[in-house]
Amino acid sequence: MDFWIKLLSYVNLAGAIHALIQAMVLFFIRRGNRRANKIMAFFLLTLAIGMANGILSLLGLYDIWPALSILMGPVILTYGPLFYFYIRAIAVKDRRFSPVDVLHGLPFLLGMLAYGAYLKWPPAASAFSGVVGFIVRSPWIVVLALSILQTIAYVASIIRLLREHSARVKAAFSTIDRINLGWLRRRLVVYAAIWAVGLAMVAAVGLESRAIGLIGQIVFFLIALNTFVTGYLAMLQPEIFFGPFEARPVRRYERSSLAPENAALHKTRLLELMEREKFFLDSEITLPKLAQALEIPTAHLSQVINDLLGRNFYEFINHYRVEDAKRRLAGPDASRDKLITVALDCGFNSLATFNRVFKELTGRTPSDYRKNSTSP
Repeated sequence: MDFWIKLLSYVNLAGAIHALIQAMVLFFIRRGNRRANKIMAFFLLTLAIGMANGILSLLGLYDIWPALSILMGPVILTYGPLFYFYIRAIAVKDRRFSPVDVLHGLPFLLGMLAYGAYLKWPPAASAFSGVVGFIVRSPWIVVLALSILQTIAYVASIIRLLREHSARVKAAFSTIDRINLGWLRRRLVVYAAIWAVGLAMVAAVGLESRAIGLIGQIVFFLIALNTFVTGYLAMLQPEIFFGPFEARPVRRYERSSLAPENAALHKTRLLELMEREKFFLDSEITLPKLAQALEIPTAHLSQVINDLLGRNFYEFINHYRVEDAKRRLAGPDASRDKLITVALDCGFNSLATFNRVFKELTGRTPSDYRKNSTSP
């Protein structure tokens, strides 16, 4: 076990240095979603602190400064809140910090108190019994239990945030490949899996402090790896971090100024212009751009599409694109055109998007549809 503890300690030290460098880059960058970048920088800073735990132990610094454990022991309790705040800053850009958000730091504070009590009243001299005595004697178990509860709560909260974000994007955009957060969903799955593996390892080896220390090193390493991947993938999606994001939270229309008779007129005009002008052929069409072309307020157009047509903007535009593609795929010259040509001609920005959306709306792939439509 000692060999693996030393090896992981040195590996995590290298990771901590990498985390500090990436944190500085994100903290000082002045483009894009600066609030999200700074939260990720702070996340990486706390991650670097946690990853340095092993090397501090090897150097005997806990024996020299025992109070270090008050910070290092519960630092893992900062990861859940910071990951949540990071995703919230991306998914809900107009959401600011409020005094209530301070409550997210309570588990970390409780962990610090548990380790502080452990130092003040050493286990051998502890006069406490029952639950309090257990907390004083085994603060790492307290931190582990709080980590489990945190992971469950934050995974559920992040899933809700991502679902709401997806609804907002589809209410304003017809092409979502460059602004969807599917990659964050995958990182969330990995994050939850890391904790599941960690808990399984704890259950396998028991609650002995050295074993938990080794497992902690493994968990720190895997969380760091997942976080680094998250940061680099974010850089590959510049529309989120370095460009404007037009979508706004979907709002219901209780206070709408759109009269029913005007809504019916807007609907008729919208459908007529869609058939005549074929706005759906523009792969970058958005709700604001279509509203501008129709010379009506964006909120009114959104209300017409949602309430009168029973769809969101994404579904509305892609319905026209798919119908146009179906016509092309079933035509006499269908076999002559490549699928990528059909996709681009019908307003899709890539073959992958075309295949995905076509199957979403028809239950079949474009190639299957063409094969069945042109077969004798």
